[in-house]
Parts: sequence; C-alpha cells; structure tokens
Amino acid sequence: MYRLLSLFSILFVILLFSFQKGSVEITKFVEVEVDGISLEDLRISLGAEKSAFHMDGFDAEKSKIGLELIKNGKAKRKLFKSCAISSYFVCTDCHNLTREFENPADQDPTDRFAYAQKNNLPFLPASTFWGIYNRRKFYNGDYIKKYGDIITKAKNSLPESIQVCAKYCSSGRYLKNWELEAIMHYFKENELRLRDLNLSDAQKKSIAKLSEMNAEEKKELLKAIDNSYAQGYSAHFLETMPRDDRKYGVGGDSEKGKYIYDKACLHCHLDGRVTFLKLDNDKLSAQMFLKNKTNYTDLSIYQIIRQGTYAMPGRNQYMPRFTKEKMSDQQIEDLMAYLNELAK
Repeated sequence: MYRLLSLFSILFVILLFSFQKGSVEITKFVEVEVDGISLEDLRISLGAEKSAFHMDGFDAEKSKIGLELIKNGKAKRKLFKSCAISSYFVCTDCHNLTREFENPADQDPTDRFAYAQKNNLPFLPASTFWGIYNRRKFYNGDYIKKYGDIITKAKNSLPESIQVCAKYCSSGRYLKNWELEAIMHYFKENELRLRDLNLSDAQKKSIAKLSEMNAEEKKELLKAIDNSYAQGYSAHFLETMPRDDRKYGVGGDSEKGKYIYDKACLHCHLDGRVTFLKLDNDKLSAQMFLKNKTNYTDLSIYQIIRQGTYAMPGRNQYMPRFTKEKMSDQQIEDLMAYLNELAK
C-alpha cells in the first residue's frame, strides 16, 4: 500500500510538472502569436478604417521583384527585363530599408544618428522604407515648397508617392503597373508587426483579449498604438546657417563627423558612385570644403546640406537637402570638425 501511494505521488508530481511546463509553452506561444500580429490588421480590429492602399496579403515572388527594383532600379519579370527606372539614382541611394530608430515614434536626428552608428547604417537624407506601408502621410511639411502641386495626390497615397519619387526625385520615369505592384507587395511583406512597437506588457496582454474589450477600451488602445510609431515623418527645410552662427567645427565631435562623412557624403560621392563630384577620405577633399567653408556655394558644407541642388539638363544627379529632422546643425559642426582633422 505504501509503495502504491509513493508511486501515485511520483506520477502526480510528473503530471503536475508536465502541465506547468505545457502552460509555459502555451503562454510563450500566445506571446509569439501576439508579437507577430500585423499592425494594420490590429488597427482595423480596433475600429480603424482601411487605408486607401490596403492589401489583404502579399505575393512572395512579386515582393522579390519589388526588392530588386528598389535596389537595382530594374528587374527581370518572367522572360522580360524592365528598362531602368532612372539612369541616375536607385532607391537605396537616399533610403534605408531597415529600422532607423530604437523608438519607432522618434524623429530626432541625434537619436537617428546613435542608432545608425550602433547598427552601421548609412546616414541618408530620405526616410527609411521600414514601416512605410503603415504610414498615412507622405511628402510632409516643407516638401510642398519644392514640388508644389506634384505631391497633392501623393501626400495621402503610398502608390502615388512612389510614382512621384520615381519620376521626379529620381529624375526617372513613372513605374509600369507591374513594377508598382511589385514594390507594393514588398512593402506589404515588410509591414510593421506588433513586436516592432514599444508597447507595454499590459497593452500586449490586452491585445490578446480583444474580444473582451468594449468600444471605449478599443478606442484608447488604438490611440496608444498610433502614438507608438511614426505615421508620417516631419520635414522642415532650414536656411543656410549664417556666417556669424557657424563654428567651423570648433566644439564638434570629429568621431561623429567621420561617421557622417563616411555614411552620408561618401555613400554617394565615393569615386563619384552616384554624382559627378568625387570625394574620398583624403586631404584634398577636406581642403576643398575648408577653402569654401565661409561661402554660400555648393562647395560649402553649410550651404549644400541645407539647400542641396536641383536636377538640370546635363546634371540630373542632384544633391537632396537634409531637413532639420535628418541632420542637425550640431551634426554639421561635427562633420566640419572631422574635415578639419582630415585636412591636416
């Protein structure tokens, strides 16, 4: 009898342990499932309207073609190859494809730089394509000053903004329907998931119990989710820094400046990869900029970063401007600090 009770006790402990272990696995499974929820599907479940460019799903083959178009400016479709969208630019000359902020709601250039440096990312003038499918506003702020009515339809439409970028920003052509469709499938495949947002554990647990929430609770949760990522990036054009305000690198961080030079300037200018102006990590390149540092010309760092240039016949490769949100005045001084060192 004693032996039977002991055996029963052992079996009970084993079953209890197995049940507890299984519960942990089920909990983890639920957490994984919640983390992988499509942000758009979640917003719709909470009462948000579908976007005008809503897609129910994506085609992996089309998405692959979309990525090829983004990286190479042309792609092979079945037995046919497309001609180049632009003879001068591809999307990744100005746009990253990956996350640029620790906090997806952040837009501060200092935080963007820290994340870029930590993850060895290019420091580019345009917003990342990461999460672009989930945005609702495009060509925001001061871009109306540059493009005027061209961006009217694009401001609320991802497909229209892609076409504006292809035709005008890239000095190229409008995309064919199959090209635009392929890029949209790539953006859909890489839409934001719940795991990409910095939500609290309590908010994630409430999402796992959506069926038990009332309308007001869903409304509040939707508001919290919408505040947790950038639905559109601000863009403010700044005037060229006046001479009296320029520090010419004094007090700047040359280490940060070197990163900006390598990951922003040389991203396009190294050996003239994108543009006619060839730059390198050499004394001559630095001396050229220092010689023009007090000027208001294209060879002045203070001028070119804030004003950029425009495409023109014979020189379609233009320099995009860095907005207030993409590069701060202090980061320009950091760049000047490095150029001062490089010139020596």
